Amino acid sequence: MFTPVILGQVFVNGLSLSAIYVLVALGFTLLFGIMRVVNFAHGAFAMLGGYALYALYATYKLPYPVAVLGSALGVAAVSLLLEMLVFRWFYHKMFQSMIGLMGLNMAIVFTSVMIWDVNERSIPAAASGVLEFAGVTIPADRVVVMAVALVVLTAFWLFVTHTRHGLAMRAAAQDVETAASQGVNTGFIYKLAFFIAIFMTALAGGLYAQIYALSPFMGERPLMVAFIVVILGGMGSIPGAALGGVLLGFGESFLSTFYGASVSTFVTFGVVIALLIYRPWGLMGRPE
Repeated sequence: MFTPVILGQVFVNGLSLSAIYVLVALGFTLLFGIMRVVNFAHGAFAMLGGYALYALYATYKLPYPVAVLGSALGVAAVSLLLEMLVFRWFYHKMFQSMIGLMGLNMAIVFTSVMIWDVNERSIPAAASGVLEFAGVTIPADRVVVMAVALVVLTAFWLFVTHTRHGLAMRAAAQDVETAASQGVNTGFIYKLAFFIAIFMTALAGGLYAQIYALSPFMGERPLMVAFIVVILGGMGSIPGAALGGVLLGFGESFLSTFYGASVSTFVTFGVVIALLIYRPWGLMGRPE
């Protein structure tokens, strides 16, 4: 049953899921870690990223690299208006943000229903055909999705570890008052973190919609994934979000392949419940 070919297929599927899950979770944990905002509108921004990619790639026929990055940048740029009108009023108000942003999520979703209706759409594959390697079949469009996600994740890691603004974001996530006392412009860092968080969320939504399907209600799954991943890794922990995304992606791929989707869901939520009971700060978080 556990043949090398099947395990290789599980690994490839797990890698593609992990790349998207890490992108989804990083956007969520970045807002929580720095601004202490629980973004219940997270899935709505992922959905908007899917529709933006559909418009640029399927409707206007832009080259795929331009469409996939342009759609995420466009959603992130427009979202700055919502940052000014809505999000900034909930910074460091964790419980209020849950209710307020849940309302924002519903407003975005049902506005999307009025604009695009409820029918599912398909985003054309970025590449056709399949690749064969050691007996493992890899759809070419999955390779493109993994490549895009890995490039963006690498760029994000380099940004937060090797740039002045990235280090300032990490300092603000540790202790915003101390960071401000050391000269960090927290207002600018908040806007920058928000822009990057929504960019990664919209990009993940576009990649997710390309693999599965696009509809106004597709954001429910990315939102659930974000919660599971940050609980696994630890709320507000960027390394924890990366670890949680990898664990969820590979775990889901392995369990779904060999034991079915029901067992995969049961085990996933069983682990989440156990963590919330015995280690509520996650694998790499810290007690507060």
